[in-house]
Amino acid sequence: MYPLNILIAEPDMMLRTLYRKTVSEVPGYVFAGYADNGDALHSIVACTAVNVVLLDILLPRFGSLEGFRAMRAEFPRTDFIILSSEKTPDVVRGTICSGAFDYLIKPFEWERFERALAAYSEYHRSLVDRKRPWRQEDIDRLPGFRKQLPENSQPTPKGFQETLLNRLFNLLRESSSPLSASEAGRILGISRSSARRYLEYLADEGEIAVQYEFTQVGRPRKLYSVHFRAKEGSV
Repeated sequence: MYPLNILIAEPDMMLRTLYRKTVSEVPGYVFAGYADNGDALHSIVACTAVNVVLLDILLPRFGSLEGFRAMRAEFPRTDFIILSSEKTPDVVRGTICSGAFDYLIKPFEWERFERALAAYSEYHRSLVDRKRPWRQEDIDRLPGFRKQLPENSQPTPKGFQETLLNRLFNLLRESSSPLSASEAGRILGISRSSARRYLEYLADEGEIAVQYEFTQVGRPRKLYSVHFRAKEGSV
């Protein structure tokens, strides 16, 4: 995962310093600069690849909700975490509906701030690194959607890495023939047992197909494929 560029748009110098210190302690972020007014914020985002902005929506010369909507329209690939004392219902609702990743009302618990940073990092990684087709349950597990999930929603089993699942699925998708766990593991540089565990998970989830190759001696070879499943469903 590449580092995420984070910009701090906050008029209070002490808070800017505290935010930067916290950001430096959360893995995966690179500090992209400060902005103490809306003009500076716009200039930095316009010329720098900023992934996420820590924004006080009451920033001078920003324009509150209308300014936020304008920024989202002009820079749709830049995300925002709002850190503000603004709690007017229309502004909070409008900001969230316009695409804010999270909204923290000052003064907030510092642990809550750290959770927001960690959640955004996971959210961004999940979207960018994804190579397999999306399923509804995968989308539901994205951090930005979690507050909408029912209490009995099941997370991805522990011990599975999304990146490795993506690599295995992509390998099968691009392969001209089905692969065994040994072959997949050798290509990706992981053990046969790890490859088989991940492949079995993908098969159980219905994302890949399993077939057996019978030989004259020994056990049949268990093979995994994406293309094979697609052919089965074709007319």
